[in-house]
Amino acid sequence: MHFLFYKKTGKLSDSTLPKTRLAIKAVFVMMLVLAMGVHTESMASIHAASGLMQELTVSGVVMDKQGNVLTQASVNVKGVAGRGTNTDAAGRFTLTVPSNSVLVVSFIGYEAKEITVTDSKPITVVLDESFAELDEVVVTSFGIQRDRKTLGYGVSEMKSEELTKAPTTDVTNALSGKVAGVQVSGAGGGFAGSNITIRGFSTFTGSNQPLYVVDGIPLDNSGGNNSVNSGVVTSSRISDINPQDIENISVLKGAAATVLYGSRAASGVILITTKKGKQGTRNQVTVGTNTAVGTVSRFPDFQNEYAQGSNGNYINNVAGSWGPRIEGQIVENWFGEEEVLRAYPNNIRDILQNSISSQNDLSFSGATDKYDYRVSYGYTKETGLVPNNELTRNNLSVNVGTNISDKLRIGTSFSYTNNTSDRTQSGNQGANPLWRGIYAPRSYDLTNLPFEDEEGNQLWYAAEDHPYWSIKHITNRGEVNRFYGNVNLKYDILDWLQADLKVGTDVFNSVSKGFDDMGVRSNANTNSAGAGGVTDRSMTVRNINSYFTVTGNRKISEDINILATVGNEIIANYRNSLRADGLGIVLRGFDHQSNFLTYNTANGTSVNEQRAIGVFADLVVDYKNFLSVNVKARNDFSSTLAPGNRSIFYPALAISWVPTEAFPSLKSDVLSSLKIRANIGEVGKGTSAYETNTYYGRANAGDGLGSTAVNFPFNGLAGYTLNNSAGNPQLEPEFTREIELGTEVSLFSGRVFLDGSVYRRDTRNLIFNVPVPSSSGFTSISTNAGKLSTKGLELLLRVVPVKNENFNWDASFNFTTFRSVVEELAPGVDNISIGGFTSPNIRLVAGEEYGQIWSNAYQRNEAGQVIIGANGLPRPTSAVQRVGNPNPKFVLGWNNTLSFKDFTFSFLFDFKYKGDQLSRTIGDLQINGVAAETAEYPRFNADGTPATPYVFEGVLEDGTPNNIGVTAQQYYGLQGKYVAWEGYVLDATFLKLREANLSYRLPARLLGGQKFIKAVNLSVYGRNLFIYAPNYPHLDPEQNLLGISNARGLEFGIQPTARTIGGSIRLTL
Repeated sequence: MHFLFYKKTGKLSDSTLPKTRLAIKAVFVMMLVLAMGVHTESMASIHAASGLMQELTVSGVVMDKQGNVLTQASVNVKGVAGRGTNTDAAGRFTLTVPSNSVLVVSFIGYEAKEITVTDSKPITVVLDESFAELDEVVVTSFGIQRDRKTLGYGVSEMKSEELTKAPTTDVTNALSGKVAGVQVSGAGGGFAGSNITIRGFSTFTGSNQPLYVVDGIPLDNSGGNNSVNSGVVTSSRISDINPQDIENISVLKGAAATVLYGSRAASGVILITTKKGKQGTRNQVTVGTNTAVGTVSRFPDFQNEYAQGSNGNYINNVAGSWGPRIEGQIVENWFGEEEVLRAYPNNIRDILQNSISSQNDLSFSGATDKYDYRVSYGYTKETGLVPNNELTRNNLSVNVGTNISDKLRIGTSFSYTNNTSDRTQSGNQGANPLWRGIYAPRSYDLTNLPFEDEEGNQLWYAAEDHPYWSIKHITNRGEVNRFYGNVNLKYDILDWLQADLKVGTDVFNSVSKGFDDMGVRSNANTNSAGAGGVTDRSMTVRNINSYFTVTGNRKISEDINILATVGNEIIANYRNSLRADGLGIVLRGFDHQSNFLTYNTANGTSVNEQRAIGVFADLVVDYKNFLSVNVKARNDFSSTLAPGNRSIFYPALAISWVPTEAFPSLKSDVLSSLKIRANIGEVGKGTSAYETNTYYGRANAGDGLGSTAVNFPFNGLAGYTLNNSAGNPQLEPEFTREIELGTEVSLFSGRVFLDGSVYRRDTRNLIFNVPVPSSSGFTSISTNAGKLSTKGLELLLRVVPVKNENFNWDASFNFTTFRSVVEELAPGVDNISIGGFTSPNIRLVAGEEYGQIWSNAYQRNEAGQVIIGANGLPRPTSAVQRVGNPNPKFVLGWNNTLSFKDFTFSFLFDFKYKGDQLSRTIGDLQINGVAAETAEYPRFNADGTPATPYVFEGVLEDGTPNNIGVTAQQYYGLQGKYVAWEGYVLDATFLKLREANLSYRLPARLLGGQKFIKAVNLSVYGRNLFIYAPNYPHLDPEQNLLGISNARGLEFGIQPTARTIGGSIRLTL
């Protein structure tokens, strides 16, 4: 959100001027007025005498490029004083002018446009945003308004039209490739959330996600975890927001920018401002709808030459497609029936379906100088690529404000969301429909052969669940009801002093039921393989936030202005999680807990409550609008730390210097403005609740032979035991210090703009669990240890290559690179795992970049060459080691908007260079012989013997180059390429056409003279339209097993992402 202000010229009544200067100015003004009057009168006489000027009445509408009408825009006749008007609340105007007159249309913040009037046809005037240097105001922490020129740190902004060009149900997806310093990575399909990091990593095991603040109140963004060995993909809670309700998003990067938000903001802040009624607009109705159809963004390339089997033989009960060449021979299938051997190219395509996303919204808004209001309703329905995946969301939002008096304003904004979903299994589990489906034998009719008998028992050769049985009988349903909002009071104590009180809440309840029906073969929602199970979860979250600030903005001398804010914040968070598990189903298809043999409520039940109080101050001293010094600090008192460590203090200093304001002679036709900024700041991060205490859990007693004999309570007796992890009352907060140097350069009147920053971030006192001797009675203790550093560079380059009356081209490039290094861990700790399996997993290792891929690897000699055995196959190591680095070298976004008259075309390319990913799915496609490359060479020689065209690169034990050929099945097998997890690691470099949009705004002349419809916008759009990943075949490289977490770089059977194409229509009434 931003406002535009212009400097005013000196007033004639300025009492500080000498009387002589007043007299001279008064005389000058009177002479100017007289001259203008004489000129105007003379021109009028000439026109009247000539009789050549015919009077025309012209009407039209003024709007911006997005079709929003501009109220109170000025429409004047060029060269004729006093002949003009302003647009009304609908953006319309009517004016009588001489024929061939030139109209000058202008509006604050937009470039003026000249229109020649030759007839009385209605005209549509579209104004472009101005690129000239203005005293732009941006909103920062706690609603503090700052002149952008005085900011000593960077703030990136995105307006609503950027967020909704290619609509998405999750607003975080709309940030991809658009903001320098921000990395957005999807977690896969199935309504998964997106992983966002701002300037790299700032903690080991805590959250590296930014703090989301909506209309001044922090919002809970929990969720977004992906399934690993069981369960389903879940959405992050920020996806509850309706993107159509958002006015703009501001991204605060760096400690100096976020310090006022305290311990929650160590990883950055995303400020979301929702829409409200616009001044001068009364009773405006906006209705919009968009629908998109999706297909798999990147589909595997399959071979259809070879049948089910192994070593060239047809075998009807194995998963691999290493059988004979398919030539129409007669074979006996798994059901004992004879059939003609043939390929089924659409095996997996027939399981999947087109996704459909439909979003509809309706809003009523208006504003006067006394009040403003906006009420909106949104309805979203989305079906996934896998059947039985469905999301339905209802959003109701209200934003109302009123001026009680000239000094007091009261406002409120709140939203209610109802979100229901159905999801299928995903990840590394046999119940995942794609787990077996994607590499089912190419000669097995997956679609038409029966998958269950009349009683619902599975008919399927594999040990895991049949894809269609899993879709039908393994379900997971969830519902979220959420209310968030605030009440705000602003009071102008003096002309330069304002008090602001805001009280807000974020409350939601989430329930889900995962059901595994009788006959399930794998662990799906529960660990109930073969027995059937149900898991009921419920979570209640109640967060209350309030802040009070007093802000003064006063010029204390001709050259110095002071902006000062002091305030406090009170935070109270409560979370209650309940879980009940039922195992051993009795009646098929009945998912109530009473239908199971055992019932357990202990797992996953917890209550978490924490509070914090913060006080803060922000002081900005500005000298002559070219030198600004900003000092700010916050002190938090957190309940999660022991009483002696609860006080956390964070200071920051930011300086902004504008040489072109200090030395105006520097300005030229080339250099419009230059700003240099520098800052240093420190933010802290507390621990989660109860980490300082050692607590008890329900006990069980074993028989000493590995089985559990007694679970407590037992025969009316309760039993408890200490947790394996010891609490630590000496825990201190983590601290992150960041230093930043940046610049903003505007060239050619803003046609070229560069914003760049370099920074270094150092975090110390990191909180994580470290092992302790078993003699202590514990396995680990939470402690402060380790160091983490990040160095980075971010650049934004905006260029306007073409700009004229009919055609504009606006292009922007954003570049991000950073390197986060684990400098130290704890004494005696070499590494810690942050996600994955025993092998492979993602680890933090001292001296290495954050989050490396570790697993077993190929044996190598001292020269790094792979050692090949006498059988021609590589040998694996027994120990694990680093095999990949998932962090990209850099990411680059290229965003373009081209406008021609009433058409606008925009597109966004997103490029990620390097970054490894371990893909189990790609490996399994090759291991099972279904990937196209496994048939790259003929598998059999002319005489029918197995062909051996593959030779592993490496050396034999004696050091000679390997020359032993192996078959395709050996090469791609678990004893060949995939004998070690290292074989699954691939370079995930990609180029994506992330989004594109073509829109058309109906001109006023097509709307006729009617007043009901004020604007119509039509558009077609697409997302993920093109993916180029030269070293990563078959799949979208952004599919991530571990979801929204600190760990990335593993892909295990994640649902595919969608390529969507859709259309939308928006009406303003």
